[in-house]
Amino acid sequence: MKNKYILIVLCCGIMAFQSCKKGGFLDPKVEPLTEEKVFADSASTLGFLSDLYAFTGMDIVPYASTYFGTMNDNFETLTTNVAAGYGSSPQATFIGGTQTPDSHYMNIFYTTYYKKIRNANIFLKNIPKTPISNGRKTLAIAEAKFLRAWYYFALVRLYGGVQLMGDEAIDDLPAYEYKRNTYKECVDYIVKELDDAAAVLTPASQLVSADYGRATSGACKALKARVLLTAASPLFNGSPASTIANVAPLIAYSVTKDETLWQKAADALKQVVDNTDYALVEDNTTKPGFGFYNMFINGRKNTEYIYVYNITNGKALETQWLPRSRTSEALTFSNPSENLVNAFGMKDGKAITDATSAYPYNKENPYVNRDPRFNYSIIFNQALLCNRTTTAMQPVDIYYTANSSPTGSPIPAADRIEQYYTRTGYYTRKMCNTESPYASLSVQRAYPVIRLAEMILGYAEALNEMNQTELAVTYINMIRKRAGIEPGSNNRYGIATNISKDNLRSLIQNEYRIELFQEGHWYYDCRRWKIAEVVENQTVTGTSILKQLDGKFAYSSITVLSPVFNNRMYLAPLPLAEVLKGKGTLIQNPGW
Repeated sequence: MKNKYILIVLCCGIMAFQSCKKGGFLDPKVEPLTEEKVFADSASTLGFLSDLYAFTGMDIVPYASTYFGTMNDNFETLTTNVAAGYGSSPQATFIGGTQTPDSHYMNIFYTTYYKKIRNANIFLKNIPKTPISNGRKTLAIAEAKFLRAWYYFALVRLYGGVQLMGDEAIDDLPAYEYKRNTYKECVDYIVKELDDAAAVLTPASQLVSADYGRATSGACKALKARVLLTAASPLFNGSPASTIANVAPLIAYSVTKDETLWQKAADALKQVVDNTDYALVEDNTTKPGFGFYNMFINGRKNTEYIYVYNITNGKALETQWLPRSRTSEALTFSNPSENLVNAFGMKDGKAITDATSAYPYNKENPYVNRDPRFNYSIIFNQALLCNRTTTAMQPVDIYYTANSSPTGSPIPAADRIEQYYTRTGYYTRKMCNTESPYASLSVQRAYPVIRLAEMILGYAEALNEMNQTELAVTYINMIRKRAGIEPGSNNRYGIATNISKDNLRSLIQNEYRIELFQEGHWYYDCRRWKIAEVVENQTVTGTSILKQLDGKFAYSSITVLSPVFNNRMYLAPLPLAEVLKGKGTLIQNPGW
């Protein structure tokens, strides 16, 4: 690439150490900056590096249309866990299976992530000549390698194998050699890059507050663990979306099941789980499971967060997710579905369908005696929330009365206390501060992109797949204990004695769903497990609540969305424009 190439950087600048102004670090509206100008100045050089972080949280950041103009809410909206914002939304089109390669919502991620990879290469090419200390250069190189690996894996999770660009910082991908590397080549490359970066970067325990949000050695190891766990999973290990000879290596680490991949994943996960820099945030003294709630609202740093996406102080989640009565906003977004609500068990750890539970599920009073995480994740009819301007805890009324006449809407407008600006009968509480007045909130928050709970669940998953089922149970119960679930007389937190490998696998998958709700995982997890064709083909339902003349509530199911999951949806399509650019050398994903 020519030295005089004008650098135009796509960025939203949300990291804590970045500006929160409009535009990116190098805003062409202010001044077109060349490589010579940027890398001749130490502050500009480090600003360029900071800008590389800008899209590392796109799975979890709510209301992603702020950045891409294509979706409401985060990746949870691309699943049956929630209904998107009230009113029109791209969600129905996406989960309805009608997307095409030329207009697919993921297309913007393909181009954006490659731009970040290219900028990482520009940085690595120029860093040797910058006027910063050798020690800072060494750390900066490791950060850039971590970020480049991050964006490659972001692509691989969506598409399978993609083209590896090495250290080239070219203006565009060359059409004459535009082709995909195999999935295995991509994974092996990413793992090596992360190993190299981990050997250099600072441990989380030594990170100073001004640098919080930057990559650490622990973040490198955690991302490596996520990469290897994904590679070991059925979609990429033994059950690929296609077995066609020239396609399968692009979308699978191994076409036939390779049991050693689970051991590699387990080894990587255990390194993180055993890292004394990290610990689950646990507080069952204040209230059962209170640590699970408080972790998300009590500052940007805690012992559980491994890699985060910092945002400015404020109340972004509360503004978008809480009921209108608490915020005075016109709409709410990301309304939890009944599908997700039913995944939460009872407070003894047993499923709502388990007749042996000490707390039988009551359809007439469905929200009592539930897993404490349910109360910290879902706002339901009569849930207590802080008043908008005072500290009073008041119930949220989501119902209509026996005197009103339904006319097409799930909940009619007449005779309601709480305006029903939810499509499902629920609002999201997860990660929101609901015990302080909304009008006075200024929450210092970081979105948890990787946290220890994910690593523990992953380790339990790998152990179970290696037939170490009882050992896996001990790790799942670390999560359940922190959640405030009752241990029971046998200290198994609701998990059956002598549970089978298959049954524990299903339990672990459900544990992922409820523990990591609204954190951008379910879209990927249900695909890597190859269960999306079942769970993502289920009708998205909600609940309609009638307050009867005797004051009791009657709950009935409503249909919100009707998904159609096709097997081709296990992987996103490569953008049609890129396939055409390849002139036959860029192989499209199966079914597209």
